[in-house]
Amino acid sequence: MTTGEEVTNQLSTDESHIELTQQLQEYFERAGAELDVDPSFSERYLLDFIITRFQDVHAHVNLGVHITDSVDDMQRQQQFLQAAQRGIVLKAIYIELVDTTLSPGGLLVAFGACLSFLFDRRYSQVKSTGIRIQEDCSFNFFDLDENIERLERMSMDEDFEIGEDLEGRVIAYFTDKGFGFIQNDDEHKFFFHIANVVDDDLRARLPAYVPGEVIPVEFQYGGNDGKKYPKALNVSLPEDHPTNGR
Repeated sequence: MTTGEEVTNQLSTDESHIELTQQLQEYFERAGAELDVDPSFSERYLLDFIITRFQDVHAHVNLGVHITDSVDDMQRQQQFLQAAQRGIVLKAIYIELVDTTLSPGGLLVAFGACLSFLFDRRYSQVKSTGIRIQEDCSFNFFDLDENIERLERMSMDEDFEIGEDLEGRVIAYFTDKGFGFIQNDDEHKFFFHIANVVDDDLRARLPAYVPGEVIPVEFQYGGNDGKKYPKALNVSLPEDHPTNGR
């Protein structure tokens, strides 16, 4: 059930987003940009507007823009990235503000970042990116895929306790390196090393692992320690697995 406080916060967020979007649109238009604004694109693809042309610039331009003051909003970033990967626009930029207001300096930085992403050859093959603008107008580009993975790992640390019993399946194992990956029903991936396997039958089976083979396992959550994937500890075959000799 949605509380009155949650509704108020949502309305406040929506109003803030509309104001930010309008400020950025007006700035771009004053700077000679032509924009395509479609409310359905904003709702379905998180594209607040699309830059289609710059005055006196003859290069083809098709840049989708989304701006938000929500920092590290995983769901919003996922939705934006999915739309970008579907090719709704040629290039897409996700602008994230650390401060809740967009100052004239912040507008200038956002404008410059969009120009850089469009015309700097270092980004010619990059289809989507994020940019985080700080309160002092310093900024940095960031990879949306990597940031979403980081947020997912942080989310898992909130969802699971160290040592919590989990179930999954081995989806990859590299015999020459002695490690592999487990995936659970929620599509979360976990790293494991042969040293973390406590089941003799599984230890004997893994050296003959064939790519594409799926092995059901039980394990315990070991945290992520800042790594790309969290660790799986005490990995074993399920008690009722037919090859389990225990």
